[in-house]
Amino acid sequence: QAYDSLRQSLVERKPALLNGVTGSGKTEIYVHLIAEALKSGQQVLFLVPEIALTTQLITRLQKFFGDKVRVYHSRFNSSERTETWLKVLEDKQGSLLVGARSALFMPFTNLGLMIVDEEHEPSYKQHDPSPRYHARDVVLWMAAKRSVPCVLGSATPSVETVWASQQNRINKVDLKERYSGVMMPEVLV
Repeated sequence: QAYDSLRQSLVERKPALLNGVTGSGKTEIYVHLIAEALKSGQQVLFLVPEIALTTQLITRLQKFFGDKVRVYHSRFNSSERTETWLKVLEDKQGSLLVGARSALFMPFTNLGLMIVDEEHEPSYKQHDPSPRYHARDVVLWMAAKRSVPCVLGSATPSVETVWASQQNRINKVDLKERYSGVMMPEVLV
């Protein structure tokens, strides 16, 4: 149901918020959306807050999509960055680029989907050095400008994103339960 709601939003070219508790299956939904875009020969941008913390995600995506997965982040040396840049520029078959905030500046030629995982994370903000920007907001702008489907995902969405969904600027899709009915941890204040 969540997948169908998201897909409908993306067909309408309206940004969507996938608001799902931890362990609810957000990544599984992302995988299906990515597979659709790749099947159409399109490129996919998958932004993550910290590339160093996402080794498990990249491994999982490589299991599904093999050599179509590319990784880009600021810790690459100049030759690695140039190589990835050229692969994205010359890509005609469709690929998945997983990267931190700077990956959104890659030279996409056939961008078909953008995903911002953990959209609430403060590490999406570039403070220093210039240029200063918020990657989530740039992705939303790019989605509108290029008419590209965009999904923001989070278990704890930012105030701005929740407000945008209340103003009907973003479609909100909720996943309130963990996969297989696994209980949420007890929280004591």
